[in-house]
Amino acid sequence: MKKTTSTTGTLLLIALLISTTASAQDYTRWGLPDGAKLRLSKGRLTGEIAYSPDGRLLAVSSAIGVWLYDANTFKEVALLTGILDAVSVESMRFSPDGEMLASASTIRSEGDLAGMIHLWHVPTGTLKNTYPENSSVHRVRFLPDGQTLASTAYGDR
Repeated sequence: MKKTTSTTGTLLLIALLISTTASAQDYTRWGLPDGAKLRLSKGRLTGEIAYSPDGRLLAVSSAIGVWLYDANTFKEVALLTGILDAVSVESMRFSPDGEMLASASTIRSEGDLAGMIHLWHVPTGTLKNTYPENSSVHRVRFLPDGQTLASTAYGDR
């Protein structure tokens, strides 16, 4: 009886130590390869990452929107959402002046997959415009003038 009690007590102590240590760890550092500093975003990453032209912001595409991080501290600055029925953000790019961010999303539309381009005002995090597409948008890019946005979609020839 005494041996069973001490074994049970030891097992409970080990379980308590393991659970305390595991819960105290930061999820952004779990399972990283040697040399990696942290894991960005919450949720499933879906497409690209992009630095702002001045290098101060890092945009990370995910299943729920675009995460903006301070590129020096890696602290969250904003989550750009408002993408209704989005399956994923496939692509994004900052305008040359860093004021705008274009994101290309695959969305569900009446049971089919379609595309949507969103244009965000970066300093305020507000959605400025949306451009629906008939097929899933693959990539978005600003021309150097910052006034023209190009996109490609799956199925485009």
